[in-house]
Amino acid sequence: MTSNFDQLQTETRDLAAAVSRLLAGKPSRSDGKLTVSSLAAEAAISRQRLYEHHREALADFKTRAGGGPLIPNQQALQQRLEDATSKIKRLEAEKQLLKDRVGALTAVVVELTHEAEAKNVIKLPPRRRRSR
Repeated sequence: MTSNFDQLQTETRDLAAAVSRLLAGKPSRSDGKLTVSSLAAEAAISRQRLYEHHREALADFKTRAGGGPLIPNQQALQQRLEDATSKIKRLEAEKQLLKDRVGALTAVVVELTHEAEAKNVIKLPPRRRRSR
């Protein structure tokens, strides 16, 4: 009886070999199409098992199977995604800074309110204006 670890290692080896065969155009157990179904058949692993236990290898296969250089639209979209991601990070940092400032200012307002309402505070009369 093989352990789960041994089974995963065996599947990983079989999967790597299957990916190589499919990408080289030399399938031995499938129709040779660059699909998840063909990869599962080529590696003799169920599709469900691929999705559950070999997500990284599956994502790598999908990337490599789509292969080739990015077309201009894809490059532009990739750049927009990277720009948006960096903007999100910058805005999240700014948001945190503003939250910290709001917290500090709230504490000051509370303290000043307590001081103003304290009974031991003597309020000075309003200043009188001198007439000229």
